Amino acid sequence: MTVDIQKSILSSLYTTLTADTTLKAAMGGTVRLYPVWAEVDAEFPYLVNKLDLRGTEFFPNQTGTYLVDIWSDSTNAEETLAIRKRIVELLDELQFDTTEAVNGKIWKQTDGFIPETTPGIWHYTIQFNIRFYRKSETGVIIGR
Repeated sequence: MTVDIQKSILSSLYTTLTADTTLKAAMGGTVRLYPVWAEVDAEFPYLVNKLDLRGTEFFPNQTGTYLVDIWSDSTNAEETLAIRKRIVELLDELQFDTTEAVNGKIWKQTDGFIPETTPGIWHYTIQFNIRFYRKSETGVIIGR
């Protein structure tokens, strides 16, 4: 059995963000969401996400950090803030289950602008805490 919690959770969050019609509208019709780094010359606006997991609790439970970076090329911050608003509405206090993780919850920890040296480029990051039960990994560990 292949167990991939990262893929399972990232796929679930990807679907939540990219399927939302309000977020699509805020981003000009398409939610472009990339893992870790965007494509070279990616069309603005776009999102980059990253999931860092840590085992700070009793082994079946796990916590982590989910980061979403918003990148926009605009004359002002309005587009960035509209995108941020919808992402927070979708993810803050979201409860989820995937094939690999159950009883998951995500909540906003911090967010803010990151200064960029290129005029007109807006960079905003949102950091979420995440917590879940490692369903598939737990079965593999117990079965050793």
